[in-house]
Amino acid sequence: MISMRIRSRGFTLLELMVVLAITGILTAMAVPSFSRLIQSNTVSNTTSTLLADLRYARSEAIRRGGTVVMCRSDVPEAVKPVCSASSGGANGRGWAEGWILFQDWNGNSVLDADEPLLRVQSRIAAIDAIVEAGESATAFRFAATGRLPATTAELRVGGNAFASGVQRLVCVDLGGRARVASATALDCAEP
Repeated sequence: MISMRIRSRGFTLLELMVVLAITGILTAMAVPSFSRLIQSNTVSNTTSTLLADLRYARSEAIRRGGTVVMCRSDVPEAVKPVCSASSGGANGRGWAEGWILFQDWNGNSVLDADEPLLRVQSRIAAIDAIVEAGESATAFRFAATGRLPATTAELRVGGNAFASGVQRLVCVDLGGRARVASATALDCAEP
């Protein structure tokens, strides 16, 4: 019987170089898509958080039978947080600095010592801006009926660091209902 011995010698340098070149090409093609996916997920998560708190504020106003305020705050985690009245905030990040929700018993839109603080959203570092689109909307005052008293609002999630196709537009109507506009909408009037 003749015995054949096969010797395994591993990879040649040429084979290794070809594999590395193919891996490099595939990585170079995948990185832009992957970074856009990360941006899209970041904006989507932030939008969901914002919508959840808007809906919570509305439902709490109805449940408690009184006004609930959700307002932008430059320092939401302070011992006594306050609403920020300036549009865009101190550094132009707007709602990305954070927000607070509280029951406003006396209707002055200020968190007083005897009023319950319902929720605090701390600074969202992954998003560069959540800004008011159009009219200034630094606070939402939900009445006991769940409605807003005077105006609708538009908030654009994701600023200049995010591609326009990744940004989201959150619309709040007079009925107090919050929704996300279609990805191609420039304002909330579009379906």
